[in-house]
Amino acid sequence: MDGPFVDRDIDRLVSSDSTTAWSQGGGPAPVTPLAIPAAAASATGDPSVNLATGDPSVNLATGDAEENDTLTGSPRETLSLTRCIDVALSASPRTRGSWESARAAAAQVGIADSEYMPDIGLRGDFGPQRQQVLPAIVNNVSGNAIIGMSWVLLDFGRRDADAARARAQLTAANFAFNREMQRLVFDVQRAYFVLDAKISLREAARENVATARKQLDATDDRMTVGLATRPEVLQARQQYMQSLYALEEAKAEVYVAQAQLAVAMGIPAQSSPEIVRLADLPLPSTITDGVEVAIQSALAQRPDIASALGEVRSKEQMVKRAEADFLPIINFEGSAGVTGGNFNYTQPGFSGSGAAAYGLYSAQVTADWLLFDGYERANRLRQARSEVRAAEARLEQLRLETTGQVWSSYFDFFSAQKQYEAGVALLTASQDSYDSVYQNYLNGLATINDLLLAESFLFDARFELIKSRADLLTASATFIYALGS
Repeated sequence: MDGPFVDRDIDRLVSSDSTTAWSQGGGPAPVTPLAIPAAAASATGDPSVNLATGDPSVNLATGDAEENDTLTGSPRETLSLTRCIDVALSASPRTRGSWESARAAAAQVGIADSEYMPDIGLRGDFGPQRQQVLPAIVNNVSGNAIIGMSWVLLDFGRRDADAARARAQLTAANFAFNREMQRLVFDVQRAYFVLDAKISLREAARENVATARKQLDATDDRMTVGLATRPEVLQARQQYMQSLYALEEAKAEVYVAQAQLAVAMGIPAQSSPEIVRLADLPLPSTITDGVEVAIQSALAQRPDIASALGEVRSKEQMVKRAEADFLPIINFEGSAGVTGGNFNYTQPGFSGSGAAAYGLYSAQVTADWLLFDGYERANRLRQARSEVRAAEARLEQLRLETTGQVWSSYFDFFSAQKQYEAGVALLTASQDSYDSVYQNYLNGLATINDLLLAESFLFDARFELIKSRADLLTASATFIYALGS
């Protein structure tokens, strides 16, 4: 403990605001994107746009640029991942609520420290009185002013346990706030990556439409010169219509992904921004440390584990408090004041008046010791000890879950890297195969079925590459979140 009479601001025991992580050293711990390098600044160059209030510069539409112009009449603000996280930390009620919980825990520390101080109060009264005891009548105007103090001198560890418990709960609340910030950053990253992938899938769907249209035109040309049949044209047209259907479905998925990103950022869905595309940004670098090192790092730095440990410490102090309740409490009580008044009295044949004032004081040391309470204190002690063991079990379970999360996310990341590399090779091979079959089809050396099959493989390869890239980015963010960095 730093002592009961330290003159300090309780608010300094928590983070300065809901956008800054708490640091045990007292300094700010800025939050930055964890998975990939920061993108360029906002395309508008205006970092002060308030998305949470629905600034008019933020459009309500989604999709293509021409669609935005049609639906809103103005361009949307384009935000990088870093900027989206900044907005989320400022606007999201999740971190704000967690921060207020930490502030409440800090106030509880102040309440616990106040038990070391005396209670000092002032009481006074003033007013007239009339008493009639026949044949006499007495009129009196009196007043009293007393200042009193009560001070617990010795409680055999009760206050110490309460103060230590409050500090342990504050530590747990601060670490819980930090973990909530990490969770928010992770959710924004994941939603950002999903939206980027959906936009890429929409673009790939457009490429598929162009490919299918090119193929349909070639089939029509071949039919004109008698090298293709009517069923071949119908098959090509069917493939073209299917690609148009897939394009509209991809557009709808972009709308949904934009709304999910907005919700993750803590802003209304209709205020969702455009994002800086990730296609030109470098992918996460490979992990150099082994999984055992990663697990040990996570166990040492994850805020939720530190918060659970704080809960264990808090429950241990409850045991100490329950043990102290078996012992007496020694108090000092004292008061000092003045009382006085003016009076007059009358009765048949006699009357008089007078005034009186005198001081009064008292001082005493008292002791309270509850000897028997129907075993209430014994059961409270039993309850406190069981709660300690329960908190220890939750902490151990969280540590086990952490090892599992780090282990799975570690190998998921490596798998996502390999899948992305395979996706790049698959797209190259599929494109080459399609170009070859297409030329053969034009030269009459391949059938329409061969062409449609090669086209289907090409479409799938485009989608798989986009999906594998998004999976790699998400796996990177998941691994960092599992580490608790």
